[in-house]
Amino acid sequence: MRWDMENTKQMRLRQFNKAGIEAFRKFLEACRENPQEPVPTVLLESHDHTVLTSEQIIVEPREFSSRRQAADYFQELLSPIPPDVLRKDAGIWTWLSLFYFDQICPNGDNNRKVRNDYTYIYMPDESRYFYRHLLFIAWQVKQVAPEYNRLFLDSSLVTLDKLTTEVFKRLYLTRIPCLFELLDRLYWDCSSNRPAKGIVSQHKVSAGDLMHRFPTRIRQLEKTYDLQCLDADQLLEILGDEFRQRAAMSQLQMELSL
Repeated sequence: MRWDMENTKQMRLRQFNKAGIEAFRKFLEACRENPQEPVPTVLLESHDHTVLTSEQIIVEPREFSSRRQAADYFQELLSPIPPDVLRKDAGIWTWLSLFYFDQICPNGDNNRKVRNDYTYIYMPDESRYFYRHLLFIAWQVKQVAPEYNRLFLDSSLVTLDKLTTEVFKRLYLTRIPCLFELLDRLYWDCSSNRPAKGIVSQHKVSAGDLMHRFPTRIRQLEKTYDLQCLDADQLLEILGDEFRQRAAMSQLQMELSL
């Protein structure tokens, strides 16, 4: 039978074992060949493919209109589990991918488009892939940036945008305490109420952009400064003119929008 969220019951949170992850992987492969492949919801409570988590957490059918809604929900839902445990648990996040499969891989016009496995199968030991899991990254953003997160959460849950990828693939950036406040000041366009244009262009380097200039400058500064001890104002001051000018422009846009 096909997944029908209105008729889906609540379930106690489980985690896939190796057999469950492999069965889900085979479904993804089959679904790429046949977009009408039935979603194997039977796996969700299969004793051969899952184990119950020690915490009695009830998962409910939900619709997420944005990554922010998912982040808020999973932050509360999974709060009984220590964050360090969740960051290493492939079974929980992959099980949640199947439970919410219609949310992260919608069957629009009866033509479901399945992306790479790592989009749905959480791979915590793969440095190139762990941040690409759609549900994990929504939760992780809220963990490391509880306040300054609109650059990353006010977007669709269905795909991973380039901006989020460019920041979260660089762990040395996300470990700087003031980073997300500074990024918000530099790259949020208040006139359009969305991230500024051109900041993650693959082929064009622009002054103070996020994809090229910002990580390069941070790498230079960390050789001389202890960036862990700086606040956003202090880090902005040493970044250089191209970044101070960008921040000033963003500030002006904010004042004009009020």
